[in-house]
Amino acid sequence: MEGVLIFDQNNDLIYQNFNDGMRAKMTRHAIDLGLMEDEKRDPRKDLDCNVLIQIFSPLVASQRIMMCQFDNAYTSVQMENNLNLVFDEFLGYLFLQISTKEVDQVRRELGVCICLLKHICGPNIYIVKNDHEKSKLLTSLIGTYRRMYKENQGILVEAIEQLLVNADVKNTVVSSLQAATEKLKQDPHSQRSHSIMFVGNKFLSLYSSRQAQELSPPDMLFLNVFCQTLDRGEHSKRIESHVVFLQGCSNQSTSGCIPHIVHVCKLFDDVFLVLLIEHGNIVLSGNLYDVFFALHKLHNIHMQMDVENLRSAFDSLETYVKHTMDSLRKIKHNSPEADEAVRVFILKWDNLRKRYCEYFKASDSSLLVKIESNMPMFVEALKDMFKLLCAECATLEHGLQRVSDIADMVEEKITEVFNFLQVKSQKNFCMGSYLEDFPGLVHFIHIDRNNGRIVAPGLDLEDSTNVLKERIWSMVELSRTYLHKGHMSMIWKDVTFSYGYFLWFEDANGTALKPKEFPDFSTTSTKPQLIAGILSGDYYQRLIETCFPRTPPSKIRCYELYCVHLGLVTSTNVLEHCRRLAVTITDLTGKPFDAKCCCTAPNSPAVAYCARVSNPMKQEDVLRKQINFNSETYR
Repeated sequence: MEGVLIFDQNNDLIYQNFNDGMRAKMTRHAIDLGLMEDEKRDPRKDLDCNVLIQIFSPLVASQRIMMCQFDNAYTSVQMENNLNLVFDEFLGYLFLQISTKEVDQVRRELGVCICLLKHICGPNIYIVKNDHEKSKLLTSLIGTYRRMYKENQGILVEAIEQLLVNADVKNTVVSSLQAATEKLKQDPHSQRSHSIMFVGNKFLSLYSSRQAQELSPPDMLFLNVFCQTLDRGEHSKRIESHVVFLQGCSNQSTSGCIPHIVHVCKLFDDVFLVLLIEHGNIVLSGNLYDVFFALHKLHNIHMQMDVENLRSAFDSLETYVKHTMDSLRKIKHNSPEADEAVRVFILKWDNLRKRYCEYFKASDSSLLVKIESNMPMFVEALKDMFKLLCAECATLEHGLQRVSDIADMVEEKITEVFNFLQVKSQKNFCMGSYLEDFPGLVHFIHIDRNNGRIVAPGLDLEDSTNVLKERIWSMVELSRTYLHKGHMSMIWKDVTFSYGYFLWFEDANGTALKPKEFPDFSTTSTKPQLIAGILSGDYYQRLIETCFPRTPPSKIRCYELYCVHLGLVTSTNVLEHCRRLAVTITDLTGKPFDAKCCCTAPNSPAVAYCARVSNPMKQEDVLRKQINFNSETYR
């Protein structure tokens, strides 16, 4: 049994998602409380929002008080019948999930729910209440994630599996994606674009125009889940088009909220072409994103009655609004509705700013009432402007014929390798090729946290008695528990298998780096706690910042390796296998190669993903130094 609820700042319910078991339980509870009549119950429909608000209002109100007045909000509540209730918050919206799963898993799912919602709505979360299509899409995305988490190793560790292909196949695919990108660029509004190919739930290749913003690992993971969701839709079409908000890489000035038009084209069974086009003015969307956060911080200060910090919070909001105004002056609006939205936004801001100036001049607390009465009107103006200028695309369907032509072209180019890709989508590679070189090795998962890619042998998911799959999922969950306490290297055994987990760091040259400080996120922290992964927040970025406080995070590489051996294999052999296995995988997959850096033509239009084999002897030396269990580096 499980369900997800989202409440806005006024404790109004804007989204609900219950499975059949939880819906039946909530219905029975509502009947027992006299909130609904038994004969009016319809198990196929969502519960009445007013009924759910009455059931949860005491808990939601208590959470708001603990959060705003005491800065000590609940994280979870354990109830009878093994029910766990977990809380999370984003921009003042309260997310609540009820489930019989373990608390850590529920926290992860709720964090992923927020991530998915941000990708389809941006900072304007409230739109999910009245936009049935977005609400339905969110429900489908959550369902797809839960299904994939149970069977997909990439979703388990929050990274995307890299499909391993030979050079001929790779060249064919990259060539087709390059042609797709060039054809997109024939439209002056599609100069900043990406062409991506997924095979099943695996990543095959990416080709980006030179001006396009770099995609982050969470973006790639979201797009993969997005493709799987659309493919399983009730009325799935060959081409699906939507507006989404990708976060981009953290080292970019416009990261956080980058509107994109995404066209998902199904070429063959399990082969997807994804065309991404940057939409609108990304500087404006980034500034509006900052305004939403500054406004949320200011609202919290009002709730806490923290008048000492009110001035600094307002100054921050004013700065971001000024940046927004500057962006608005540089763009042209194509509709009277957009012009009116901008005019209302400026008017409401001037009015709100005037009220704040009066308060700061007179220090009269009664003026705070006028400020708080004007705040909702400014918030609504902000939402309307964001919706019209960033979230809507009047020409979304306009270019479908061009997209269809591009899909036909790519389909024709990769027809000769289609059968190969279809087989690889089912099983990337198997352990058989590794048994001779690594006797006793049963399974491994190698993760490059820089690009969010994993390499792992396929699993037999159709075998319901597959003990290995169950042990792998348990191994990952256990390693996260100890990683949270600061342990980066572990070996342990059970009756059947021996397990190893290793996390290490390198610089850009492949030299091993010893952490300056060892983290322990289980203790109290000044920053919000993150769970191991990238969808609920980049845990590994935080880990790098903690371990190397004086080094720019972009200069540090982070890797993880999981190994499963037969129980008879000694710890010494496990360590040796891990060293050699990491070298083998690096030799097999290579590293991302930026065509900008070594293209002979100075105006080369694109960046392609391809492979470069590193020096295996150097890599082995790195791992021999890094993976050890002496007293200095065990944690």
